[in-house]
Amino acid sequence: MMTGIELLGLDLSIILFLIIGAGIAGFIDAICGGGGLISIPVLLTAGFTPAQAIAANKLQGAVGALASTHYYAGKGILDPKLLLRLLPPAIIGGGLGTLVIQFVGNRFMSYALPVMLILMALYFAFSKEIRDEPRAAKWGVGLCAFTVVPAIGFYDGFFGPGAGTFYLAALTLLLGMGMTAGMAYSRVLNLASNLVSLLIFIYLGKMVWLAGILMTIGEVIGVYLGSRLVYQNGAKLVKPLVVIACVAMAIKYILVD
Repeated sequence: MMTGIELLGLDLSIILFLIIGAGIAGFIDAICGGGGLISIPVLLTAGFTPAQAIAANKLQGAVGALASTHYYAGKGILDPKLLLRLLPPAIIGGGLGTLVIQFVGNRFMSYALPVMLILMALYFAFSKEIRDEPRAAKWGVGLCAFTVVPAIGFYDGFFGPGAGTFYLAALTLLLGMGMTAGMAYSRVLNLASNLVSLLIFIYLGKMVWLAGILMTIGEVIGVYLGSRLVYQNGAKLVKPLVVIACVAMAIKYILVD
């Protein structure tokens, strides 16, 4: 991928590769989650170590989720009172997950994740409850906030790929949100757990700033384009893409192992 032209100490082709790859990842992230399936391999292909790739992906993911949150906030979808109940558990879970991964390995997640993703794909593919209109909640907000939300936040800090999709499934299945609202809230929760994880990575000195910034540029472009499509098309767009993303991520982790 060498072009002979360098900028900021990186070959120009690598810079373009990172930005374009992150743009695709951000687009997928905004629509159905799972952008890490693309962004982390992009960073690894560009020559960064796994630790550097994960750290840079946290910066990219946090800023991308912030851009998506900004978009949805402008559409009046988000209820501040509901966010105040859901955000703290996501933050606590994300921080704990990131701290734990510093001391223990996460190899077992490579075996558990494909099973969870396939089950989620089946739910989104065949459930009649997946639609744009809200419905009666199966769980109360308090119960969800003290159980499922911090658990997904922990997973986001501990491992990461597909966390946004897990948030989306929980919000639509348990709290009865419509697909568009579920995606909007899932992006905010993903921002919360991602941001605290990012701050810990920075504190521990593991951030590769140049790679993270380049990936962030592409991520923001992709996120705004994807968020606009979600807002305009709702469940008819998100539902099939969630299924595809879950199956793709499951296949990826099965083949890697």
